[in-house]
Amino acid sequence: MQNAVAFSNNDLVTIAWSYGRRPDGCLGFAIHRIDAQGNEKPLPSHAVFPGYTIAPGQTTDEFPIQKFYWKDPYARLEAEKTGSRTFRYKIIPLEGAPGNLKPMTNLPTIITNQVTITSTFGPDTQAFFNRGLISTQRVSSAFHGHPQKTSLLKRVADPKDALRASLSGDMVEALTGFVDRAKHAGAIYAALYELQDAELLGKLEGLGKRLSIVLSNAVVTDPVTKKESDGNQAARDALAGTAKIEWNRLMPAGHIGHNKFLVYVDAAGKPQAVLLGSTNWTPTGLCTQTNNTMIIEDRSLAKRYLDYWKQLAADTKAAGADSKMLQGTLLRGWDGTGKSFKLAGKVGIQSWFSPNTPAARKKKTSGEKRPVDMAAVADRIDGAQQAILFLAFYPGSPSVANWAADAQKKNKDLFVRGCVTNVSAAEGFYYELRGTTPPAKVKGQNVPPKQDPRVFAAEAFDSGIIPEGWQKEILNAGFAIIHDKVVVIDPFSEQCVVVTGSHNLGHKASFDNDENLVIVEGNKSLAVAYATHVLDVYDHFSWRWNVKREGHKAANQKLSTTPKAWLDRYFDAKGDVKVAQLRFWMSAAV
Repeated sequence: MQNAVAFSNNDLVTIAWSYGRRPDGCLGFAIHRIDAQGNEKPLPSHAVFPGYTIAPGQTTDEFPIQKFYWKDPYARLEAEKTGSRTFRYKIIPLEGAPGNLKPMTNLPTIITNQVTITSTFGPDTQAFFNRGLISTQRVSSAFHGHPQKTSLLKRVADPKDALRASLSGDMVEALTGFVDRAKHAGAIYAALYELQDAELLGKLEGLGKRLSIVLSNAVVTDPVTKKESDGNQAARDALAGTAKIEWNRLMPAGHIGHNKFLVYVDAAGKPQAVLLGSTNWTPTGLCTQTNNTMIIEDRSLAKRYLDYWKQLAADTKAAGADSKMLQGTLLRGWDGTGKSFKLAGKVGIQSWFSPNTPAARKKKTSGEKRPVDMAAVADRIDGAQQAILFLAFYPGSPSVANWAADAQKKNKDLFVRGCVTNVSAAEGFYYELRGTTPPAKVKGQNVPPKQDPRVFAAEAFDSGIIPEGWQKEILNAGFAIIHDKVVVIDPFSEQCVVVTGSHNLGHKASFDNDENLVIVEGNKSLAVAYATHVLDVYDHFSWRWNVKREGHKAANQKLSTTPKAWLDRYFDAKGDVKVAQLRFWMSAAV
């Protein structure tokens, strides 16, 4: 059965298609974007046939896509430029020879469903994703092939810089728009880990006494002197003279006040909405690492977050000047119980806060009891029927990576994909999947980490092999590359699940950090939006990861000149699809 499907969020569109059989004779596909007015435009292409040179402006009409799924990161830019945010995509199978391609006569052109570049996923839920991937040719070109961290950080800190606007996507507007709700009435209650972005700080200052904030200490290390300091001190000083209440929650070593949430209360003091997610209020959080933000318009959930804010404030007051007294018994006890709510339709949401264990984590972790919030997450992962997709920063062990591996062992047909910043999580998946433990580290020996292609740590073309026609990339502009904390389970099912928040998705955070987490169930449009984001990030790093391991063969981006050469990558000898991601996307059409 022939079909083409499209999926979207606020940042990009992913397209997948199938003819129900191997399309013999096809040399690839031209893909055209069609807007709401019927205007049609071919998507750009970056690969070429042997003998051709990559050039700006080339399209899939001349250099087709030799895949069965593709993404369009330019749709958002088109939407911002024209105001038209709704698109369909035309898939045109091509035959012939390089330089002389034409539509096939025995395969039809197919057109996807209509999708919209939007942040709205139901009457009460919005989700925003930035474009914080800096290991790209676009960023490299912005620095003439020589990207440097210091130069990049300077540009993304400038509110007027076009590169900042491009990388942050809709994220700045999402955060500032929520703050502006209290500009003339109502108030904002904020709990933040990092507050170092001038534009965002200015917005909070502008609220004056309409702002109450719990501001933690984000430790920064001077690259030269190696001395540590509080990265939020400037923000702390600025807000001291403007905010109604400012609680300085200065955590002891080994603990972080990792929240990034805001609650809006109306003029009557009634909580109305909450903003949460992984995005730190810094130029790097906005622009140089992947992040997500969710806004939920629900009075009950907003009240629960406000109650948690008050618990944080009370715990801070009780501790006084002794940081070791923070996260006391009362806070841990209050955090130890989750709460469930119903949103519009059949959507359910469960809320969790941490620390939610009786005490901080001990040095010896063997036999420790799984924290209640992570038990809820692991339970959903264990119940997956079709897919588990995740992005994580540095979750420690055990974590989502271990639980995803357990689910994969139980059901080999599960589609499991994940990408992380810290390689330890990828190793956790690798060894858990094989039922073994990592070998003991030996001082002086540098053993390459073991990783599985389903779950790996992000890499870039920053050294070694760089594909022909490509420029050197920058991997990170700080410690984080992927900063999302996201799990998506069975996104095309009525029982779909999205897990997100500030929580790093491992035991460590539940024991030792101030965190928040939501588990959203039954919002299929939201789950598809998050799945689109996760696989966008995974695909971006997948090729780079493969090139680092397979060398020049994987780096060769020349298009195949015969249909068989590229079709064999997708179909087995029986003509059945053998690429799991294509089967995953096309399962949505079924």
